[in-house]
Order: sequence, then C-alpha cells, then structure tokens
Amino acid sequence: MSADKIRKVTEAIKTRIESALPDLVVPALTKVHVGPLDDQEAKNARLALFLYRASVNSDLRNAGHRVLPADPNDPIIVHDRAIPFDLHFLLTTSPSDKDTDLNALDDLGLAIQSINDTPDLVGGALGSDVVRLSFEAMPTEEMGRIWALFPAVNYRTSVVVLATPVWIDPALPARPTAPVVSEEYRATPNFQEPPNGF
Repeated sequence: MSADKIRKVTEAIKTRIESALPDLVVPALTKVHVGPLDDQEAKNARLALFLYRASVNSDLRNAGHRVLPADPNDPIIVHDRAIPFDLHFLLTTSPSDKDTDLNALDDLGLAIQSINDTPDLVGGALGSDVVRLSFEAMPTEEMGRIWALFPAVNYRTSVVVLATPVWIDPALPARPTAPVVSEEYRATPNFQEPPNGF
C-alpha cells in the first residue's frame, strides 16, 4: 500500500459502518465522525471513529509486501522495505446532545454487527490488499487513559477495532520477482553397509 492507505482504510471502515446505519427520519446527525471525540463535529454525529494508535506489526515486519500486478501475466511485485501497520480505532457512541443513549447503543450494535459479519476490507481503493478487521479487548485502565485525553467529553460506550495489516510501501519503485522457470533437486546417497553379523 502507498502512503495514503491509512486514510483509505479509515475511509473504508467509515463507509462500512455508515452502510449499516439506517437513515433517520429527521437527518439532524451525520452518521460517523472521524476524529477526536472533542471535535465540534463529533457532537453532530451518531458514532465517532478515532484512530488513537498506529503500531508496527512485528510478525510481518520482515515479510515484504507482495502486490499482485495489474496484468496477471506479469510477475508479483515485492516491496522489501514496506512497513506493515496495525491501526487501533476507538469506535464510540457520539457525545451528541441530540440523540438518546438507547438510539446510540442501537447504532453501535449495528456497527459491531457489520464489522463482525464482513471483517475483510478488500478491493476499491485498497487494490489487491486485504485488511482484516477485528475487535480488541481493552483493560478498563487503558480505556480510561484514552478517554482522559478528552476531559471535556463525558465517557460513552466504546469498543476498539483493529485493522491489520496496513502496508506503507517505500517511495522507490518495487522490484518484480523473477518467475520460477525450473527447479533442480539432488539427492546424495548416505547408505552404509551394516556391520557383519546383522
């Protein structure tokens, strides 16, 4: 993925959630606000999606990012120095004063259901990459530290969504891998005659 893929993955998650939320009779609120919970726009949204952490995926760090070419006859492209990231999002009912808690919990449940039913982001702006969405368990203390960043906002029911892997490719062109045209195997016999008497 290129340098704009963090934004594109965030937009894809937002679109996924918004498609699960029904339209209101009076559309006074936007469906999903992307950004900090104390933004003014968050007060006019039904849910808020906040990217609070981006961490390097250590398991894939040295794997190289393999990209399918546009032409299936071309070799696979490998970005050796690409960095795989895990994106951690806080998905929360918005601090809106124009909605009730019960309606907000309905919206959160629909968003959770949508992510759980179709956990893979693929295609569109993401190309041939697959980004997996899942829910992370978070201790109360860590959740409290995140909410402490927004002292003017009352705590709202929240879940943490993990998106992985999100590849940031180097700006330099990638090298295509050479196709395998032949393989050669050799076996060296290591057989010894058994000693006399056996």
